[in-house]
Amino acid sequence: MSRAICDFCSYPSVVWRYPARSFVAYVVANIGGESVGDWAACEQCHRLIEVGDRAGLMERSLVTLIAKHPEMEPARSELMEHMTSLHVMFFENRTGMALRIV
Repeated sequence: MSRAICDFCSYPSVVWRYPARSFVAYVVANIGGESVGDWAACEQCHRLIEVGDRAGLMERSLVTLIAKHPEMEPARSELMEHMTSLHVMFFENRTGMALRIV
């Protein structure tokens, strides 16, 4: 059985779930990626979401991504653009309050 990871920073301990509509997250060379349903969040990302710190959420997401994949550092600004756009779509498609995962 696979463990859930945070949809924002990939932390392996998910404790919150955000109800959300599915949406097309990106289209590149006629290939689309879709976000399907609810988003999972760790405690730290949940706190950032709840206080409305979108910049902090994006920074945490970016820092943890680059820490796992240091070869992506040269693309930092492009990654930040894409991640910011993805987070905007999350907030636009969120359908309810966070639910604690038991």
